[in-house]
Parts: sequence; structure tokens; C-alpha cells
Amino acid sequence: MNRQKRRHSASVPGPAPTRPPLRPANIEIDLHGMTVREAEAAVERHLRAAHRDHLHIVKVVHGHGTGALKDAVQQWLQKSPLVKRQYFASHGDGGFGVTIAELDYGKGKPLDRRANYGITPRAERWK
Repeated sequence: MNRQKRRHSASVPGPAPTRPPLRPANIEIDLHGMTVREAEAAVERHLRAAHRDHLHIVKVVHGHGTGALKDAVQQWLQKSPLVKRQYFASHGDGGFGVTIAELDYGKGKPLDRRANYGITPRAERWK
């Protein structure tokens, strides 16, 4: 017996629909070596990208240095409509050399921080 395979165009699955590739979301920006002017533009771009990617927090690494970047970062984040609140990182995460900004997603409320324990600030993790 000679069997032949039947080919039906309707039964042959086509290529699976493709999704756009995922971009890695980075919560941290390092401002070491930047001037205040360069850092301001970089922080603003990073905040917009983090807000677009629905991140809970952003870590801004400005270092200790003279304090110029730290003071400028604090002012920018305080004025930004994308930021609900900001605070310095815990000692193990950089202390006064790192500022954490919680992003605002409307009505003065940050995104549900408890939905992702991996990036939730430790002090508020178990409230």
C-alpha cells in the first residue's frame, strides 16, 4: 500500500503572531561624572522612560562628592509631576549617595508597591 500525505492549506498553521520585543526596564541611573546640566537632562529622560514602563521606583545614583548633584536631584524630583515622593536610600543601598523616587500614577497615589516585593523599599514592605 502506498499512502500519500494529504496537504490541506487550511490545516497548515501559519507563523505565530509576533509581539514586539521586550525592553529591559532599568530602575537605576548613575550620574557619576556628569555635570549638573547633563544630569538634569538624563534624569528627566530616565523618569519619563520609567513612568512609561510602569516602574514603581527609580534609583538615582549621584554619589556624595560636593553635594551639588545631590541637591540638584532633590530639587528636580521635588518639582517633577511624575514623582510622588523621594528619599535617600538605606545605608546598604548607598545611603546619602542614592536618592529613591517613587513614581506617581495619578490622584497622588504611587503605583501599588506591594504588587512587586522585589523593588519595594524595605521599610514599607510589611505594613
